[in-house]
Amino acid sequence: MSRLKTVGRVFAYLFYAVFIFLITLAIFSAVQGAVGTSFPLLVVKSGSMEPVIHAGDIIITVPVQPSEIKADPKYGDVIVFFKPPYYGDSRYLIVHRAVDVVEDGFITKGDANAVVDPWSPVPPSYVVGKWTGMKIPYWTGLGYLSLFMKGELYPPYGRITLALLIIVNVILLFLEFRRIQKRSRQSPAGN
Repeated sequence: MSRLKTVGRVFAYLFYAVFIFLITLAIFSAVQGAVGTSFPLLVVKSGSMEPVIHAGDIIITVPVQPSEIKADPKYGDVIVFFKPPYYGDSRYLIVHRAVDVVEDGFITKGDANAVVDPWSPVPPSYVVGKWTGMKIPYWTGLGYLSLFMKGELYPPYGRITLALLIIVNVILLFLEFRRIQKRSRQSPAGN
């Protein structure tokens, strides 16, 4: 019976780990559905939008039609767009202000940058959303933690840390399993 209890506890730990993962996934999916975009929460990776948005801030975005984007050097919408492929990795999301509208798209610029972005104009089809004005500040550490764990901040230490955390948890689970086994052997039968 004690061996069955041990196996049950191991499965309980695994169940809780999977449950926490699924709850996290469900919350993220709910936010995606409520906001209506695939990128509802974005971690800002650079200081190009300071002092309005800091590196490490987590910004909340909403989808936007290109015709609804307001462009102005000081008060234009802060838009989220894929970097055009002719200027590097097109999977990379940029968060910059729309400062002007031209026939081919949007002229963009980071608030902290002296000049407009070299990849401007950004085609309307590359725009995935705009910033709502709401953010989780960098000083909470959540954005930095996300960047660190994805290996985008101090690479490759984030991935190494994640791997070490997994290894430590597997070792702790194994030690707990052994401790329970040892205790079950020492206890009188039937308990």
